[in-house]
Amino acid sequence: MGFIIRDGVLVWYKEEEGVTEVTIPAGVIEIGRHAFEGCESVETVNIPKGVKTISYSAFYDCKNLSAVNMPDSVTSILTYAFSDCGSLKSISLSKGLTAIGWGAFYGCRNIAGITIPNGVTIIGENAFAGCTELSGVNIPDGVTQINKSAFNGCENLKSITIPAGVKIIGVYAFSRCKNLITVSISQGVVEIGNGAFSGCRNIASINIPQGAAKIGYGAFVGCRNITSITIPNSVKYIGEKAFMGCPNLEITVPKQVFDRVGEKAFEGCKYRVIP
Repeated sequence: MGFIIRDGVLVWYKEEEGVTEVTIPAGVIEIGRHAFEGCESVETVNIPKGVKTISYSAFYDCKNLSAVNMPDSVTSILTYAFSDCGSLKSISLSKGLTAIGWGAFYGCRNIAGITIPNGVTIIGENAFAGCTELSGVNIPDGVTQINKSAFNGCENLKSITIPAGVKIIGVYAFSRCKNLITVSISQGVVEIGNGAFSGCRNIASINIPQGAAKIGYGAFVGCRNITSITIPNSVKYIGEKAFMGCPNLEITVPKQVFDRVGEKAFEGCKYRVIP
């Protein structure tokens, strides 16, 4: 097969007519930048033990890539590594993985479910954005950061549990997850970012844990099926339009919190202020 390998880095793979399954040679420790970018014939990739890094845009826009076999030696999947692999349905992430980079699986619209390994601490910006068929995902206890737009537009995601190690739910992290019904936020989250759940029109219930300090601008705007929320007295600030467009919502707000509420935060919903 047409591999160029330098010092353990797979620099480039040259497509070969009729070859749909690619087995990367032993001895490779990194799949380099753009190594398979745009390879339309590749459907299955077997990554050998010893590979530690899948680099920037390594498999970007491999339109027919449907399966990746990944060893537990992989620790990092970097920016855009599998972005726009629209046919990707099956990928078992390495148990040794610690970081999922910016846009790593952006636009992988046919991934239906994914298990994030326990060692992962960071889910990068746009990591799974646009994975429209993603209906189930676990977020392990070791995760501390769910960054901007990480699951934005995952239209078939139905439930999510935010573990206790997460301090900040990033800006637009779950925005436009229109079939998201159940959200459980563990105690430990201190900030729900701007637009974090905006447009999640089917959320029926959500808890704001004691200890949360900030609910960002438009955090729940357009969540029209939420019926009740109690704001804990730990909240220091509720941003503008945070709950705007939630017509079925009845919300209870402590007075000391109500004094630090942004403009139109509760427009269109019912709220009750308590001492």
